[in-house]
Amino acid sequence: MGKGSSILAILALVIGLGVGSFVIYDNFFVITPTIPDIPPENQWYDTDSGFHYVQPGNAWNTLSAITIDFNVSSGQTVHFLLIGQINFDDSSTPGSYVEVKLKVDGIIWFYPSIYVRRYNLDSTEGLRMSVSLQHYNTTMTSGNYSIEIVYRGDSTTDSARDFSLFVQTFN
Repeated sequence: MGKGSSILAILALVIGLGVGSFVIYDNFFVITPTIPDIPPENQWYDTDSGFHYVQPGNAWNTLSAITIDFNVSSGQTVHFLLIGQINFDDSSTPGSYVEVKLKVDGIIWFYPSIYVRRYNLDSTEGLRMSVSLQHYNTTMTSGNYSIEIVYRGDSTTDSARDFSLFVQTFN
């Protein structure tokens, strides 16, 4: 056997051992991911694609198209996920703001909140911002709840739009 044949034989042996080792590793040592047998206990979702303009007077306004009634069992954690857009109109003043919060059973939560301010002082164009809020609450007692989204700002030309709210409870 020549040198070339020996090198090819050694190369084939190395490749064969590598493939064989991968097959053994893949079939005997890798733990396959498992899919939970039980889906999350409770999930609620609502969405609204309308425009909701900021009202005068800096008062809290309810985004009435989204209201979710949900229940919490003893010892459960509640996950809230809110996604939407804030639109600052081209005529709104630089420095204007929009604030969005959760309102649970008629009480506006101080935390968490979304607070966005238009800082582009040199631009006269509008500004659209995607916003999100995610919150885990481990202190809610068992019972039935109702959640809404409230917003306010200081320029009546600004708006909130395309909001969706997801609520999930789990142990």
